Amino acid sequence: MQLPISPQDVRYKMRLALVTPPRPSFPAMLDLLRGHPSTRLLPTTALYEAAGVALNSPALLPQDSYAGTRHPLAYGPDKGNFNVREEIGRWVGGRYGLAHAVSPERIYLTNGASAGLAMALTLFTSPGTGYTRAAFLVSPTYFLAGKVFEDAGFADRLHTVRDLEDGIDFEGLERRLLEVQDAAPEVSLEEGLRPLLRRGAPAAAKRIYRYVLYCVPTYSNPTGTTWDLETRKKLLELARRWDMLIISDDVYDFLGNDDQPRTPPKRLVTLDAETAEGEGNTLSNCSFSKLVGPGLRTGWIEAATSALVQQLGEGGADRSGGAPSHFASCLLYPLLLPISPSNPTRKIDLQIQLLTSTYTSRCRALIAAIHTFLPKGTTYSGGVGGFFAWICLPEELDAAEVVKLGREEGVIVAAGALSEVPGEGNALGWGKRYVRVAVSWAEEEELVEGMKRLGIACERWLAGGRAKDGEV
Repeated sequence: MQLPISPQDVRYKMRLALVTPPRPSFPAMLDLLRGHPSTRLLPTTALYEAAGVALNSPALLPQDSYAGTRHPLAYGPDKGNFNVREEIGRWVGGRYGLAHAVSPERIYLTNGASAGLAMALTLFTSPGTGYTRAAFLVSPTYFLAGKVFEDAGFADRLHTVRDLEDGIDFEGLERRLLEVQDAAPEVSLEEGLRPLLRRGAPAAAKRIYRYVLYCVPTYSNPTGTTWDLETRKKLLELARRWDMLIISDDVYDFLGNDDQPRTPPKRLVTLDAETAEGEGNTLSNCSFSKLVGPGLRTGWIEAATSALVQQLGEGGADRSGGAPSHFASCLLYPLLLPISPSNPTRKIDLQIQLLTSTYTSRCRALIAAIHTFLPKGTTYSGGVGGFFAWICLPEELDAAEVVKLGREEGVIVAAGALSEVPGEGNALGWGKRYVRVAVSWAEEEELVEGMKRLGIACERWLAGGRAKDGEV
């Protein structure tokens, strides 16, 4: 029976409403899977102003459509506008604490890291002939990278390299390399290049590799971990011995939390460039998607040598249509410039400060919530930079089922199984205990509420509950 409300109750509730802050209103479904920057963090105003700078004085814009720096609406140079590549080189050199700017001749503009990966596989490998014998992906891996390799002809040539707490499984990698080498038919360079070169063109006109390896060495997706310098040196040495191209997604390097070193670790491409013989073995695949906005579809590849960039610029699509994302890169250019002659800070650096400050607060809230709401024995990696934390649930739980129960409780997280390398024999069992959580999209209070809901899902599983039929 419902009791009547007295006037005293009404007055008390009115007073309480004046002193009690309202509880946040949460969506029915919290999305902690989405690796996108929050819409409120996109620098719309800054880019609007940059576009005005880039387009406001038509008479002052480049007029020669064959020049190294061209009008934003002209065909772009094959490798991208020289002034943009030059400024990226200066900016990157400063961010990494290098003694000198990175030469623009080692920088190639792309329409994002995904397209950069696809372009590199197209131009530096030959899996169809068997010359490029295998592709290795460090696992757990970025869950959409495998499809790019499959599109490039590696569907039956994909292999796993286990990511360890102190590096990668070099012993397992070398063992697999030997197995692949022993099983593969010998294909000459001439045979490997036959479908890639015009008849009669010299073999030296194009560089292709026997093997390719994909990794995210800094604030990795999904684990959020960072390789130490020794791991990077050891991998580079192995790549040189095995004629391997390393494609490293360096897209999170500048997104370390506020308590992390301001200078990111030395990259594989920097180590390679310091001592490269021949064309080199590394491509640093970078993007403005994580720093400015993914809709720009603009990024860059830094190669160990100018020879690799020259080959990228000679791809058929670029020779025909010019640099990809030429217009967007011209709009970005003002953001790369120092604010003034007396202030070397660049507008893009201010944007990065906003991102790192925001993500730092979110990471701290997430970690506190993991300790508060998830079962005893839960561990995690990451949460110190980049977009992600990688959560390991206690052994008695089934993470795949917890993910399903989480949806029923109103929270979406990435199932660990998504981060497996595609292909037979490549699964390492990430789906049993692991889930990935993104800090890039959800706000602090949403991350906390999301962990609370995930904790309830864990409790349901431990109590013998099962999810209704649904997608993981």
